[in-house]
Amino acid sequence: MTSLENTINNVLVQQDVELAQAIQKLQSDPAKLSEFVSARKAELYNTVTKEHSDNFQKVYGDLGRSSDVVKNILYYHTRNKDLDGLQKAIFDKAKSEADAATFDSQSAKRQFEINEWTASNKGDTLFFLQLLFITLTITAPLLYMSRIGLIPNSVFYSLTVLLTVALVLTLAVRLIYTADVRDMRFWNRRRFAQMGGPPTPPTCEAIQEISTRVQNQAKDLSAQAQDVFEEGSGRLSAAYNILRG
Repeated sequence: MTSLENTINNVLVQQDVELAQAIQKLQSDPAKLSEFVSARKAELYNTVTKEHSDNFQKVYGDLGRSSDVVKNILYYHTRNKDLDGLQKAIFDKAKSEADAATFDSQSAKRQFEINEWTASNKGDTLFFLQLLFITLTITAPLLYMSRIGLIPNSVFYSLTVLLTVALVLTLAVRLIYTADVRDMRFWNRRRFAQMGGPPTPPTCEAIQEISTRVQNQAKDLSAQAQDVFEEGSGRLSAAYNILRG
């Protein structure tokens, strides 16, 4: 390994010596020196220019690739926004259709309830008119028979008053029930009086107070029972002593 290094060093020394000799020869000939310097300048210029051009081409290529990457990113971002807008439009359309279907269903249901209530109310009115017609149908022959003396006036007036009272009471019951009792949405339902909210749950203090009260009452009952037992025992003992004496 040492002999190889020595050989390399000797070659380098010889190159330096030859270079020094060549420079000395060129110094003695200004024309060749100027030509040599110009050639070296041109070579150096070409080398620097080539390296600069290569670096510029590399940087320009990197710039083009970076620009393509940015364009691709912007393209995918735009496509994602388009897809998001399309999805939002589809969702809004489906939601609008669902809301419209719900509204139509509720409107149809409410219209059915209104129609049912109105028809039942008209049927109730028709029932009263039928009663009125029956009353007039009965009253007219009675009036004719009363006029011709077939029945006494007292019978006519009694029956007429009875029928009129029944008709008025029927009308009053129907009106009061519809106005105050009947449900305003469903004809076959009635409204009930408000019963108030649910009972208030007891608090911990109230439970503790009740527990304390129950314990005190239990102690009082126990004490009273013990007193009664002791009094009974005393009476039995006194009665036993009297029997023995």
